[in-house]
Amino acid sequence: MATDVLTDILWTEKYRPTTLAAMAMEEEQRKVLQAYIDAGEIPHLLLIGPAGSGKTTIARILIRALDCQVLTLNASKDRGIDVVREQIGGFATAQTGARWNIVFLDESDAMTSDAQTALRNQIESYADQTRFILTANYGYRIIGPIQSRCQILMCDRPPLKERWRILTEILKKEKVKADPQVVLSYAEKFPDLRQMLFAAQKGYLGKGVLEAAQAPGGIDGAAILSAIERKNWADVRKFAGSGDFSAGESLRALFHAIPDDHVHAGFLRHKVGRGVHETGFTPDPIVLFLAVAAECMEGLR
Repeated sequence: MATDVLTDILWTEKYRPTTLAAMAMEEEQRKVLQAYIDAGEIPHLLLIGPAGSGKTTIARILIRALDCQVLTLNASKDRGIDVVREQIGGFATAQTGARWNIVFLDESDAMTSDAQTALRNQIESYADQTRFILTANYGYRIIGPIQSRCQILMCDRPPLKERWRILTEILKKEKVKADPQVVLSYAEKFPDLRQMLFAAQKGYLGKGVLEAAQAPGGIDGAAILSAIERKNWADVRKFAGSGDFSAGESLRALFHAIPDDHVHAGFLRHKVGRGVHETGFTPDPIVLFLAVAAECMEGLR
């Protein structure tokens, strides 16, 4: 039998949760979603949260549990008004024989404003037989009329202990022996579960042993810390101006570069840790990174 690369080799797919019980999420949110499944009915849903927080997985679990026909679109590609009018409009009005027609729009915050306006009208017009499930990394990019017509669920990345637990269980199933501190290094450096599993699988395959996690992208957190300590704003701006700059990854690298014996370790970790959390919700990650760096510089006076 041929090997399915996605489900048999990639840990991200092989161990993707298929039930709400297996999801790492807040218990109250789990109860709300389970109530929808038990009732066989859902409202229009807007799932908002950073990459790797389980938005798409939640949508798939709901769709699998309901009596429905589904149209799935990646809104970062199918983002224009013609897609809404033709593909979505045709599906939303179709008689499929199922209780619900569900339109699943992944990354809906990439849709144009005109497309969102047209989508708003369809959400309102076809509610008797069609439900819409939308995911978005940035909620502010979704127009107010759509937000007001959807039940909004905020999805955050699982806490550190949950990331450690999930990776530990997967390694056990894969019969990979790893030092707990090595496992912890992945959980700490990769809040995005998907990236954590990609990195851990890469850190094991071909080596026979799980190597300690490296900062994603080779970001030099110590160099960023040094620039802050020297209050060298020009160097900090250079980090933010590089072509492959990622505010979230840079702040995480900075967080882990702060020595335990640093005289301002508590203050710096508080400021940087808060910045890491806010990168999933800010409209401008670069401005956030620079603001965190400025606050750190100010506090080191």
